[in-house]
Amino acid sequence: MLLRYIVGNFKSIGHPVEFSMLPTEKSEDDRFLKTIKTKFGDWKVLCRGGFFGPNASGKTSFIESVEFARDYIINGQKSGKGTGISIFKGDIEEFGGSSVFQFMFYLQGEVYEYGFSLDRQKVNEEWLMQLTKKDFVPLFTRATDEKEKTSIEITSEFARNKSKDRELSEVLKNSIQENQKNQLFLYKLYENGVKKAEKIVEWFKRIQVIFPETKIQALPIRMNADEELRTYIGTMLHKMDTGVYEISVTKDEIDFHEFAEKLDLPKEMIEEIEEIKNGIVSFAGKYFIFAEKKKKTVLVQLKFTHRLNHKPVQFNIDEESDGTQRLLDLLPMLFTIGKASSIYFIDEIDRSLHTKLSQFLLDEFIDTNADGFNQIIFTAHDVNLINLHSFCQEEIWLVEKNASGESQLKPLSNFEIKEGQNALKAYLSGRFGAVPLLRRDNSCR
Repeated sequence: MLLRYIVGNFKSIGHPVEFSMLPTEKSEDDRFLKTIKTKFGDWKVLCRGGFFGPNASGKTSFIESVEFARDYIINGQKSGKGTGISIFKGDIEEFGGSSVFQFMFYLQGEVYEYGFSLDRQKVNEEWLMQLTKKDFVPLFTRATDEKEKTSIEITSEFARNKSKDRELSEVLKNSIQENQKNQLFLYKLYENGVKKAEKIVEWFKRIQVIFPETKIQALPIRMNADEELRTYIGTMLHKMDTGVYEISVTKDEIDFHEFAEKLDLPKEMIEEIEEIKNGIVSFAGKYFIFAEKKKKTVLVQLKFTHRLNHKPVQFNIDEESDGTQRLLDLLPMLFTIGKASSIYFIDEIDRSLHTKLSQFLLDEFIDTNADGFNQIIFTAHDVNLINLHSFCQEEIWLVEKNASGESQLKPLSNFEIKEGQNALKAYLSGRFGAVPLLRRDNSCR
C-alpha cells in the first residue's frame, strides 16, 4: 500500500508537494480505512484519494509524475541517454535543475521509503530505507559529488556481508560509470536478480495508471479467453443502466486485403500489418490477430447486445457511447480486486460519466476491497463528488496554483467542517480555495 508520495520540480509542480494516505488521528470512519501491522505498531491507511481543482491546476501533472517515476523504476534507461524528465519551467535556482520522487509504502509487513533525484542527464541521489522499531535505517544510499563522481553505500541490512546478493551488489555499484549515470541502482539490482530489489520493483509494477485516452490492451482477446471477466463486465454495464445487457466476442477469419480496402485502412497501418508475423493490431476498436504459421488473419470484436423494440440488437464498440467505452476502461480494475493488490491512479475518473456512475464506481471499489489492500487515487472535475457522506475529509485533496504558477496540494482535513455543514457549498463559495477565478474584464494581469 502507498503511504506517502513526494514529488518536486516536475511539469507544473515546482517546490516539492506531499500526498499522504495516512489519515489524521481524528479519522474514525472504518469504512475507508485499512489497518496494517508495522514495527512501529498498527497504522491506519486510506484506500481512496481524490483530487479536485480548476482546469490547469496540476492534477494531471501529479498523475503523470507517478507514471514517470514508476516507468523509470521498472523499465530502466538505456546507457548514455538522457533521463527524459520534464521539469518546472519557472526559473527556480535552488532546484539546480534536479527533480525528486519519493515513495513510502507498505510491503509484506515492512515499511520502506525509496526515492531518487535526477536532472536531464543523470541520477543525482538515490536511497532505499526500511522502518525499524526506532526509525528508518538505510539499505543503500547513492550520492553524486560536485565533480560528478557517484558513490554508493550498501548496508548489511540490505544484504549480509559475503552473501551472494551482497557480493553481486558490490560489483554492480562499481558498474555505474559515466555512461550509466542515468540509470537507477535499484533497477540494476533488479535486472541482475538481487532478491530484495526484485521485491521492491514488483511493488512498483502494481501501480496502474489510467488516463482518459488509456485503453485496456487487447480487451477483446482477454474477454474471449476469460468468460468470467466478460460476464462480469456485461452484468455491471447492465447494472449501470447503459442499455447493454450482454457482451459476446466474435472471431472471423478474413481476407485482410479485401477487409483493408473495405475499411479504407491507412497505408501506414497496412504496411505495418504486412510486416507482422505473429501479433495483434488494433484499429477502430477492432483487433486483428496474425498467425503466420496458420496463414490466416482473425478479426476479434466485442459485440454489445441491447434490447430495441423488445428484440436483441448487437452494437460494435465504436457504436457505443463515450460513457460506455469509458466504463470498459475502468471495470476491469474492479474485476481484478481481490485477485491481486494494486494501486490505481486514474486521471479524470468522471470523464463522460454521470455523477451517480462515478460515485457508484468509487463506492463499489470500497465494497469490493473489503478484504483486500487495493487503493485508488483519482482526479475529477465533477465537484458533486465532494460530499462527506461518501468520503471522509482526508480522502479529498484540493489542487491549485500559487502566485508563482506552482501546483500545490492541500487535504480538505486542513479545514474545520462542522457536522451537517455542506462541504460542496463551502467549496464552491471559495472557502477552501482551488476554484477557478473568473475575470469579468479583458485584463490579462
